[in-house]
Amino acid sequence: MMLELNGLHAGLRFSSAHIVFGHPTCGVIHGHSYYVDVKLYGERAGEFNFVCDFKIIKKIVKEICDKLDHKLILPKNHDKVYYELRDKTLYFKYENKEYSIPVEDVILLPIPSTTAEDLAVYFADEIANSLKNLGFSNINWIEVSINEGIGQGACYRKYLKEVK
Repeated sequence: MMLELNGLHAGLRFSSAHIVFGHPTCGVIHGHSYYVDVKLYGERAGEFNFVCDFKIIKKIVKEICDKLDHKLILPKNHDKVYYELRDKTLYFKYENKEYSIPVEDVILLPIPSTTAEDLAVYFADEIANSLKNLGFSNINWIEVSINEGIGQGACYRKYLKEVK
């Protein structure tokens, strides 16, 4: 059984800036109004025979969105971006460009880039960890689509166990 959340209609959104370091047009600070679609596939279980209560999965996704909302998203695992934290300011450098930003305005994510593709992987991993911590063992896979606006986005499916 599959459960599906449409982020545009369910309010699973965030507005953030990012940089795709090295890209000819996206390599400058720019932003998107993202929305997040989620699908869960698994066995129905529990008292109400749900795959997962909609309230639970919405809360998980909303918490991740809220963490990124109105922040500059930066990739902690990019091998050519160098970071230094001094006096509540994050300084970072890529090739000949140097930046500084108040630390409260930025979030460093454990990903190699801030593309929609890597954000989809990040969301799927975070959702999987949250579901595991809540004791869910009936979910076979999670699919996350990170949409940079209507009509364009990236989708990632994370398998948690074999599909029967």
